[in-house]
Amino acid sequence: MEYAGVGRRFVAVLVDLVLFLLVAALLGGAYSTTENGVHRVGIESGWLSLLIFLGYYVVFEAILGRTIGKVVVGIRVVGEDAESISWGQALGRNLLRVVDALFFYFVAAIFVWSSSKRQRLGDRAANTFVIRDGGEHRGRARVTPLAFEAPQPAAAVDDGTYYTQEQFMEDLGRAKRVND
Repeated sequence: MEYAGVGRRFVAVLVDLVLFLLVAALLGGAYSTTENGVHRVGIESGWLSLLIFLGYYVVFEAILGRTIGKVVVGIRVVGEDAESISWGQALGRNLLRVVDALFFYFVAAIFVWSSSKRQRLGDRAANTFVIRDGGEHRGRARVTPLAFEAPQPAAAVDDGTYYTQEQFMEDLGRAKRVND
């Protein structure tokens, strides 16, 4: 598994946060004020917003293994067996997100930097890992790399000659005519 680092994880959190703020603004729960030259942006509903935000992470990670932000940057959450995580693991890792998010996720960054498997506190508690994944894997994540196979030399045609550039161009022309 190729573990995701702080940069990708941080961008994923930012994307999720922007989406959350947009939804909150559309639902009327966000505010933006300027007092004494200081501009403030936030969400008014407090605990309910926190529960919705954590619920978003738990549901998306338990069902899909990734949030929208994780999809954008190409990472996902897996268990120790490189499979999808359980609801309990999703809940456990995200309850500790409150601690990991302290100082704008600096606490999480310290844990990731100090872990050989790049786990934040929530990952360590839930035994989960965030891996790089471009979205091509829907089921099991690749744990071992593919073995390299050397290319085979060009085979001779039955009459003892090799496939020539002219034959290739003719075949290419026939293929284009068929597709048109």
